[in-house]
Amino acid sequence: MDNKKQNLTVYDLVNRERNLISLWLTYHLMVFITIGMGTFFAYKYMLMPDRVLVLGRDRNIYIGNSAPVESGLVLEDVALRAAYAVLARRYDDRNERALEMVFTKRGRGQAKSYLSSTHEMFKERRLFQEIDSCEVQYSRKDGQYFALVKGVLRRNGVYFGHPYTQMRDFALMMRLERSANDNELPFKVAGMRFYEEETENE
Repeated sequence: MDNKKQNLTVYDLVNRERNLISLWLTYHLMVFITIGMGTFFAYKYMLMPDRVLVLGRDRNIYIGNSAPVESGLVLEDVALRAAYAVLARRYDDRNERALEMVFTKRGRGQAKSYLSSTHEMFKERRLFQEIDSCEVQYSRKDGQYFALVKGVLRRNGVYFGHPYTQMRDFALMMRLERSANDNELPFKVAGMRFYEEETENE
């Protein structure tokens, strides 16, 4: 071993030191990259809205985002809840609790009026209706909030003894009001208008 150390040249010593320095530089570079990536993702995570679990008055648990009351996330959430409460339906059942949760007394009256006007058709054809796809638009004008949900409905039923499936375009326009009670949704639907595409089958 002593002979080998004595046989090392200046070049070998310099090369060894160079390799050692390169190793430490690589190590520190990896540490800095790791710290930088961790800081970046931590910053992105802090910008994300918090995910919260909400126990609704209907005793269902919902996953939501924490956001300002008048933010687009809140308006979109209320609009979608209202759309599903009215349009996702079946001939032998009506979700009264969902209507009560998302509509004011006046808005609930309009929703029930629409549901009653189509109840006989749903019953005769044993219809099951669901929202196949939709999108939400919202706006604010003169301190009032409005939402529009438009998309495609899918209906499955029986007509003259034959099962059928029908796709219908729809648009649900809503006027939203701030809730007076903090234990309820931030907004409720105070008025609605519903439009759907007429087809020859109707």
